[in-house]
Amino acid sequence: MFTSADLTNMRGAQTDHMMDTGNLQPITVTVNSYGEAVESWPTNSADISCGLDMRPSSERRGQENTVTTYDATVRVPITTTVDMRDRFRITKRFGETLSSVLTYEIVSPAQRGPSGIRLLLRIVST
Repeated sequence: MFTSADLTNMRGAQTDHMMDTGNLQPITVTVNSYGEAVESWPTNSADISCGLDMRPSSERRGQENTVTTYDATVRVPITTTVDMRDRFRITKRFGETLSSVLTYEIVSPAQRGPSGIRLLLRIVST
């Protein structure tokens, strides 16, 4: 069992090793004049430190062994609140601003560990 001091140290180390910057885009659902739900993802969220791993893979989940395929994973601080319908944008990679922002959808429930949260991501075509 981890002590409070252990968790604090682990979380600090995790955050210190997040070399990228991104922002969570919470989903917003509005209704148009035809009564249809319209989803959008505002881009005015605050930047957070993150760690992007761009190795694609797949994982089997649940009793049915459902396969989840993803293009990348991102580590975010433990305090991050995530909805599976949100999107995540990478704006800086290794401290350098990207000329083209990478936008991903979240394809699996957040995986919470003792020191951070891991999200499985699929690239969004623009």
